[in-house]
Amino acid sequence: MNEIFEYDFTGYIPSGTIQFVKKYLAAYHDIITIKPINIPNDLLRNEYLKRSVTYKLKGVYQFDSKKFVKSDTEIKGTTDIVEYLEVPDDGRYLVSDLIEIESEWRAFVFNNELVGLQNYIGDFTMFPDVHLIKKMINEYKNCPPAYTLDVGVNSKDGTFLIECHNFYSCGTYGFSNNRIIPQMIISSFRHLVRHGF
Repeated sequence: MNEIFEYDFTGYIPSGTIQFVKKYLAAYHDIITIKPINIPNDLLRNEYLKRSVTYKLKGVYQFDSKKFVKSDTEIKGTTDIVEYLEVPDDGRYLVSDLIEIESEWRAFVFNNELVGLQNYIGDFTMFPDVHLIKKMINEYKNCPPAYTLDVGVNSKDGTFLIECHNFYSCGTYGFSNNRIIPQMIISSFRHLVRHGF
């Protein structure tokens, strides 16, 4: 058992930082790696992304322009802006064109319903297209019971999907529905233990 857990907390639901949750999963569930959701296949559509986004497996890639890259195998893994990428044998990376983000919002989803929407950086007067967010929620079929959609807004492209997260170790940025937040944490953690994301 991990030395940070002085007592037996088997059967508990952890809530805290990603590092804390990862240590709990390793100690009580033998789960070493948590996969990020990033952008699920259901939402890999230009209508939602407003830019080119692909996934790259093992290989060496030279791009014509700078790209945003993010690990798709390890939560809080490598993120960078690069023109060259080497993906190791056991790796997978999300590769995205760069897009200007003037305002960033976090949409909170529980049981396929939008239950909150919070601005967390940028111009809070640039409100996202809620109809488009609800359309994303409707399209995302293989989803956790509770998750977030991070969306950006800019003057040229409007609203676009940045990434998705299972609802654990998730910043709430003022979302404070205390009636459902505990249910979201519990259902997300159980989904994580069963499915690994």
